[in-house]
Amino acid sequence: MTHLTATHPDTALVGHWGSSAFDVGAMETSALAFLPDGRGWSEFSSASSELGVGRFHWHCPVPGLLELRYHLQVNGTWGPDSSGFTTVTDQQPDDRVIRTGYRIGPVTPPYANAPVTTLVLDVAVEFADHFERGRTQIAASDDVSAAVVPYENR
Repeated sequence: MTHLTATHPDTALVGHWGSSAFDVGAMETSALAFLPDGRGWSEFSSASSELGVGRFHWHCPVPGLLELRYHLQVNGTWGPDSSGFTTVTDQQPDDRVIRTGYRIGPVTPPYANAPVTTLVLDVAVEFADHFERGRTQIAASDDVSAAVVPYENR
């Protein structure tokens, strides 16, 4: 079953996007992940060990407009030897909807010498609006909250 119900699915969004290249001097970083089946997640982590993951379904109602319909939020902490949650402080349903214009193209991050493929959002998600392209091949198991709350088999 697919959740990608858009008339204009933008497969260029599929994959992992991270804000770290644009977070110079910040104590936190954000990430977005878009699975080809219309599921995805946003992630926020801070130097203070705070970690939050929000799961959503995504689609593009029209070209250049992205809609994220959140359904779960998991919050806790990460540890220096962990690639995921060390502790979970809460887990709850989430009904936020974020609609934002977006574009994908070359942007040169601060202190960089060359542009990188960047997802630029009109509305910040997890406190960021610029995300550098990461891996294009991802799976639900790449979500750091997958060990805490497994994904449904679909």
